[in-house]
Amino acid sequence: MKRSKQKKAIWNPFSKQAEEGYVPNRELLAYSAALTGQNMAYVFVSQWLFYFCTDVLKISPGHVGFLTGFSRVWDAINDPIVGAIVDRRKCKNGNKLHPYLGKLPLIIGALTALMFVDFGVGETAALVILLCVYIAWDVTYSFQDVALWGMMSLISPHPHERSRVSQWLNIGVGAAWGITSLVPLIMGAREAIGISEKTLFLIFGIVFGFGGECLSILASKTKERVAYVENRHEQSFWQDLAVLRHNKILILLLLAQLLNFLNGAVPQIYFFKYCVTVQIGGTVLNGETVQFYYGILVSVLSAVSMFFAVKLSDKIGGMRNIVILAQLMNIIFRVAAYFVGFKTLPQMFIVVLLISISSIPVNMVGIAQRSILCDAVDYVEWKTGKRTEGISNSLQNLTNKLSDALKLLASGMVLEALSYNADLGLEGQTEIFYRAQWPLFMLLPALGSLLYLIPFLCIRYSKEQKARVERELAERRAAAEEVEEA
Repeated sequence: MKRSKQKKAIWNPFSKQAEEGYVPNRELLAYSAALTGQNMAYVFVSQWLFYFCTDVLKISPGHVGFLTGFSRVWDAINDPIVGAIVDRRKCKNGNKLHPYLGKLPLIIGALTALMFVDFGVGETAALVILLCVYIAWDVTYSFQDVALWGMMSLISPHPHERSRVSQWLNIGVGAAWGITSLVPLIMGAREAIGISEKTLFLIFGIVFGFGGECLSILASKTKERVAYVENRHEQSFWQDLAVLRHNKILILLLLAQLLNFLNGAVPQIYFFKYCVTVQIGGTVLNGETVQFYYGILVSVLSAVSMFFAVKLSDKIGGMRNIVILAQLMNIIFRVAAYFVGFKTLPQMFIVVLLISISSIPVNMVGIAQRSILCDAVDYVEWKTGKRTEGISNSLQNLTNKLSDALKLLASGMVLEALSYNADLGLEGQTEIFYRAQWPLFMLLPALGSLLYLIPFLCIRYSKEQKARVERELAERRAAAEEVEEA
């Protein structure tokens, strides 16, 4: 393709070498594996940092909730800045996102492992060290995360193909959740293998953090197949943000995700560790071991179903309907499970069956949300002529992290209100603490789903409108290519 020497470097529009916008399976596998690695680190941090602080570092839950919640707020605020930098940066090789996928993971992995080191200092010093490491981790992670997920909207110009990519990426994410679900099983066997929680968490940090991030380097194997003509007029950061006012799909999707913060607001480990033991014959399973088996059993059906998300979407009228179905089933089945209870083996089996059925569409929500986000990027380009992968994905991250911040703050406040004290052991907590764990575990996610549906049901983006946007964007890119070749 010929280029005019007088023009600035621009994104190559939809070239013939782009394989008509379809993604080879080998590339898709590498991309999916990269998401597995990245999410091994992220899931471990998001699921276990709070517990590590309360039960290993012995920091009060109120202080942990405030510190981690504050960290996530900062984390959320810096994401739009990162997204704007990514959108505005001019790369010499024409790639927009690849520069952030090759080397950053090594730094992120080392910082992840460092977060789970017990330095043997007092509570205040431990909080300061943790805050410094977390902020450094967050800044570098934000660049990788924006690029890694933003690649999904650049990997193909076809919405249906992006849905296929989203499906496989979320299978990769699901694999990460499956791998990290081994944590409670290993914790349950900790005394038998003679290892302290402090050492165990350091090993976890190295394996899931550094090892996972090394695996995420595979994302550098992907190709950017969607291109747009660069805006010739420099815009400020605030003007870049202002473009998103045209993107009602994105705004409603982000609001829905934020309102869903109650889903998992109190980590599951507190319910299982302190309230659950199971005796089968002469064998007694502790709560951490039960949590592992519970997680595996409720995920079996949904793990298989993720392979059919695109087909289900085609049959029921789109990804939007998958999300609605998932949230409704989560509400109904969790309320039913709450009234069943979780004290006897028959009750546990019924609850596992109910949650496993409801999790079939629930585990497709991530696929659907990312697919809808890519549609939203196309939509704003169609409306304004500017693509916003960086800032759109950074706002998605902002919302997720604000939601995480609210979860952490809620966890600290709830556990503090219930007078939780890790030093008192399994049987030394207050009576109200034990009584509150079952409704917190089973009903809070249902309430989160209900709040999620309020803005999400307002999203309107028909198949006909999506097809029109795809067609007209293809025409614009073809016209831009002709101008570029002239």
